[in-house]
Amino acid sequence: MNVAITGITGMVGSHFIKKLFKQSADGDKPNVRALIREGSVVDHLEAFEDVDYVMGGLEEKESLAKLVDGMEVLVHLAHYPGPVQNSDELVKVNVNGSFDLLEAARKARVKQVVFMSACTVFGQVLPTVDPDHPLDETHPVMPGSLYGAIKSSIESFCYFHHRSRNFNVTILRPVTIYGVKPQIDKSEWFNTIDFLATNYNVDLKGGTKYVSVDSVTQALHKVVGNPDCYGKNYHLIDGHIHNLDLGQMILDTIDSFGEIEGIKGEEGVPMSNHAARDLGVEFQGKDGIKEYIKLVHKLQTTYGGERLLDKW
Repeated sequence: MNVAITGITGMVGSHFIKKLFKQSADGDKPNVRALIREGSVVDHLEAFEDVDYVMGGLEEKESLAKLVDGMEVLVHLAHYPGPVQNSDELVKVNVNGSFDLLEAARKARVKQVVFMSACTVFGQVLPTVDPDHPLDETHPVMPGSLYGAIKSSIESFCYFHHRSRNFNVTILRPVTIYGVKPQIDKSEWFNTIDFLATNYNVDLKGGTKYVSVDSVTQALHKVVGNPDCYGKNYHLIDGHIHNLDLGQMILDTIDSFGEIEGIKGEEGVPMSNHAARDLGVEFQGKDGIKEYIKLVHKLQTTYGGERLLDKW
């Protein structure tokens, strides 16, 4: 299968390419082409020497055309970084760039586009949502943030092409993804694990919905090239954890003498992952977080913040 990927240097992309080649170890290797920016750090991807890299970006139409030429599937993971950029640039690169990417896919006769959206497309939640009726894929999209609005806009472009029969579309909507990032010290909850490992006292508030990068890459692997997933979107959520409970889990897991204090936040909006489960995606719950804490602690003490994909 010929697969084009944006965002391969990020956490999800790095884990996905690893899974893609591992799953095909006993069969035909996929033909992978990836879009990367000039100056991108790719040393953590050196193990995947068969990847064909195209230098460019979402704002460079020529590179987008090269990326999708002759490809069967486009996996769009890239999101131009936010905090240091202004709103105009975020919208221009992400929305306009994704529109140009989808147009390039149409012209190249790509069969399927898989878009990594986010559950932040839901800003306002209907009062009918409760624990017995969790928010699912049928809930209307009403973003409450610029990031959510950008993702929602790209989703709309995807559905336009799908309904126009230009190509098939599958959309994934994860919540906060935890997993080892290429730069280890940027991984989710790294600082909390690091502080408690060195016996600091930590003040923790609030909480978050979570899903492991392994579950996300499972979903990607199951939808790519799968006709049963055409025209569908999937919520990727494992559960919700209070940061105070997370801190206690870290203390218990790494045997720290640090202390935690703080208050628990609200449980948040209940969400359904039944569609992803029916697809075969596995969620490990809090046991997965415990194993992740052990891994991050081991990597932190052994390698610091180095990019060592083969050690993940």
